[in-house]
Amino acid sequence: MFDWLYGLDILVLYPATLALVLGAAWFGNRQGLRMRRGPDEDGDVATLTGAALGLLALLIAFSFSMAENRFDQRRAMVLEEANAIGTAASYAMMLPEAPRGALLGMLRDYALLRAGLGVPYDPARMEREIAAALALQGRMWGLAAELGLAAPQSLAVHRFVGALNEVTNMQERRLSALRGHVPSPVIFILIATACIGMGFSGFNAGVAGAGRVAANTLMSATIALLIILIIDLDRPHRGLIEVPVQPLLNAAAAIAR
Repeated sequence: MFDWLYGLDILVLYPATLALVLGAAWFGNRQGLRMRRGPDEDGDVATLTGAALGLLALLIAFSFSMAENRFDQRRAMVLEEANAIGTAASYAMMLPEAPRGALLGMLRDYALLRAGLGVPYDPARMEREIAAALALQGRMWGLAAELGLAAPQSLAVHRFVGALNEVTNMQERRLSALRGHVPSPVIFILIATACIGMGFSGFNAGVAGAGRVAANTLMSATIALLIILIIDLDRPHRGLIEVPVQPLLNAAAAIAR
């Protein structure tokens, strides 16, 4: 269901990425020191280093833009779903008293269920929550069908059915937004480009006769942190950056009141 890369813990991802990038810089520097030349002979290496780091910057910007757009989309989906549930609850208030309480209770439970969808990270739990949401939808549609048969010309029933249909449509739209992310091959290419860029950077320093351990370490740590930020931004179920679900909690609280 989810790509394995996005299921790894950040305490595993960051050290592994840092080790790869820093290892490439160290290896490049060792090779450069072995092939040390004069200052006038390493212009081509400096050109290659600049090109590799420029390509890395372009890939980081591209990947971050993709991840940020998906994060904004997920946040917008939460707000849309909360509004759809709130609208359905408002129209439910115009229904007869007997089904009104049951529908409002189910809408409240549905909002709370959707607020906790997939958090904390557990694929099996998420599948159970999706099944529970579908079951609630089925019960609400069952009551709506009974109301429609009992009063086919009722404007209140017609409006509630339309609002409930929007709630149902939001189910798959939000799931699609949750499951989509920056393709793993893009992340792997980004890491590989970071290794190549820092490898050339270390090699360039080596041929000039410099170790630059502190500079290479700081640069590698920064690049690895940016890559992890992209991954963390694009996995809404876990990590340091999570999609806010307060609108759904507010909708549930409003229905309860």
